[in-house]
Amino acid sequence: MKLKNILRILFSLLMIGAIVGGLLYLTIYFNNRDIKKLSMPSNKDGLNFTIKNKELLDQSVLLEKGSIKNVDMQILSFKKDGKYILQKGRTEDDNPELTEQSIKYEAKRRDALALINAGFWSYEGLDRPFAQKEIELGKTGLLYGDDQNNIAAGTYPNIDTAKMFTHMGSNGWDTGAFGILIKDKKVDKTWEKGDPDQPNARSIYVETYDGIIRIIQTYGHNSLNKGLNHQDVYNLLKNLGYSNIRLAFLLDGGGTTRMYTRSDNGTEKVAGAFVDNRTYIEYLYLTKRDSNATDPNVWRDPELVKAGKSKSITYDDYIKAIYSNGKVSGTQYQFKISK
Repeated sequence: MKLKNILRILFSLLMIGAIVGGLLYLTIYFNNRDIKKLSMPSNKDGLNFTIKNKELLDQSVLLEKGSIKNVDMQILSFKKDGKYILQKGRTEDDNPELTEQSIKYEAKRRDALALINAGFWSYEGLDRPFAQKEIELGKTGLLYGDDQNNIAAGTYPNIDTAKMFTHMGSNGWDTGAFGILIKDKKVDKTWEKGDPDQPNARSIYVETYDGIIRIIQTYGHNSLNKGLNHQDVYNLLKNLGYSNIRLAFLLDGGGTTRMYTRSDNGTEKVAGAFVDNRTYIEYLYLTKRDSNATDPNVWRDPELVKAGKSKSITYDDYIKAIYSNGKVSGTQYQFKISK
């Protein structure tokens, strides 16, 4: 082989190596930049915690693992306008056990990067006795969103249903739980019920003004006397800075606390308070943007429908009503007719 050809081959190999090396450098650079931007802020005057491990999932979602008050803590952080959106799913079976196996099945069925517990009730099943029981116990907070990570919150029954459905759109979702912790920089403690000093597992939705959404989960249970009490929750949020929080909302926690994640190498993990036998109907999960994820399962009490007093309603019910006579048959809802 002529020297000229050998030199040409060597030069080509060097160029390929330089390009591959450059791409690898850029990947590492942007990953480190995203990790830094998505990371929880260092401990300030809030509740001290320790982050032991950070993992970037699909170059989009940061999973941080650590501990707080001697219990495990996990945080999922992602950009509001990024690749992934928060959606709500319903279980394929009705009320399956909240086991690691069933969670992995639901995550696979949804092609979910992450899955967490949602709330106790939703508008499509307001007639359910369980939903009414939880509302009577004071779990009146409502978190709802569209399919673009535009998420809002309110308190039942002081919610304009028409505005809620307009916000949600055809691919939106809602879930009812404890309630608002912080909204537009202001601390809200009206959600508090029960013993404020009782430690428990917590699931917290947080959105900051710099466009970051976080799901913060802490392990624990009242039977173990481990977890965060009410004031601990607020002290933890201080690390994010109250003035930087657009919305913080307390989801279901305790023995229902679960977080599923899938690493880039395919490894699946489920963390949570597996302290007793639980069942579930719905959950929140992370899916790629523009996924058609909504699958409402309306549940109405036949006797309430007969009396025209059903409270259960879906987005489709709302749309049909405003383009007809404004009434959702069998329910208490009457909307303005769209012109």
